[in-house]
Amino acid sequence: MSLREVSKYLELFRIDRSHVAVHNWVHKADLQPISTVSGDQLAVDEKMIRLHGQKFWLYGAVDPYTNEILHVSLYLTVNKQTTRWFLSELHRRYQLDTVEFLVDDADYLGPVPAEDGYRFQIICHGNRNAIERVF
Repeated sequence: MSLREVSKYLELFRIDRSHVAVHNWVHKADLQPISTVSGDQLAVDEKMIRLHGQKFWLYGAVDPYTNEILHVSLYLTVNKQTTRWFLSELHRRYQLDTVEFLVDDADYLGPVPAEDGYRFQIICHGNRNAIERVF
């Protein structure tokens, strides 16, 4: 998405930010453009954020070798289904048959990959810290 498209998208959530503000966020966070998976692991996490007093859950996937953000999604709730939606979107976009997901021991990040047959490792440090730095 372009910076202007991101600004317009945020308006759906009643967040009024200019494309210049979005540009500043991207540069402050040292974010990279979305491209392809380069390694055999992806760090995945979710984080609760508040916008205008309402809770949302931001899911993200980062290549731990390059710190490249590969995919993000925002949901109104966090449960097994939203985790499944996120992982299936990610898998569909990148064809991740050989990738191992690095997840923490959060309520929904561990059980869902196990139940759905994804390769994963529960880890709280090391390569998984890439997603923590982004969040």
